[in-house]
Amino acid sequence: MRNFILSAAFAAAALVLSACTNIAKFDYGAAPGTLAKLREPGSATKSVAVMPFMDQRGVGIIDPGQAPAHDVGDHGSFFLGFIPLMPFGYVEKTQPENSEDFVSLGRFHFDVQNDLAAASIASLKSSGLFKNVTKANNAAQAANADYIWRGSVTSTFYRGRMFSYGITYCFSHILWIVGVPYGSSTNELGVKFELVDRASGNVVWEYNYLNSDYLNHWIYARVGKDVSIYPRLMKEAMNSALYKLSQEMPDL
Repeated sequence: MRNFILSAAFAAAALVLSACTNIAKFDYGAAPGTLAKLREPGSATKSVAVMPFMDQRGVGIIDPGQAPAHDVGDHGSFFLGFIPLMPFGYVEKTQPENSEDFVSLGRFHFDVQNDLAAASIASLKSSGLFKNVTKANNAAQAANADYIWRGSVTSTFYRGRMFSYGITYCFSHILWIVGVPYGSSTNELGVKFELVDRASGNVVWEYNYLNSDYLNHWIYARVGKDVSIYPRLMKEAMNSALYKLSQEMPDL
């Protein structure tokens, strides 16, 4: 029995430590679900240029009700799980791409301004609402477009928990080995989309989105998936936004 416990401890430690060398990226194409198709190809008459997103994380609540207030920066520690009777150690991050220390991940490669703009382009092209969708890094590059798609991100909050079940990591690894979850990751995405008439500069339509979801980690499954929910949330945001746009501006 003693040998089994020691073997279990080494196996759990090896699996968790090796997982922490994983590197993830924001992969919109790999997100589950399909992109919305709202109009037959070739039927649209207007063009749109997509600007890099504005990063408004950590600057306070700009639009009341859009995103909950989270303390800026990184908070918590997984070492809390070594304290007896503590159910878990945890970390919280408002900008998860800027630091290490996830449940089962080493780093998150996430260019908020350009990755979310690229996701918007993919969804806008799929929707069929515009005859032409391009990327514009500035106003001059958008000069030939009818509209400008402008986005801002207000939250990419991350919370990770590593479960010690009140018996500290010194013993909880035995539970991990037999199949009990060893951690969980929560991803939150807050974004705002605006459609701007390029000629006048007026915002003619806008949409706010805020949602979060979580997943559990086992040493046998979902290792390195700590930030895998962000692309799915962005796809949900774009599908919902474009459906609303098709209903509210049917003459695009």
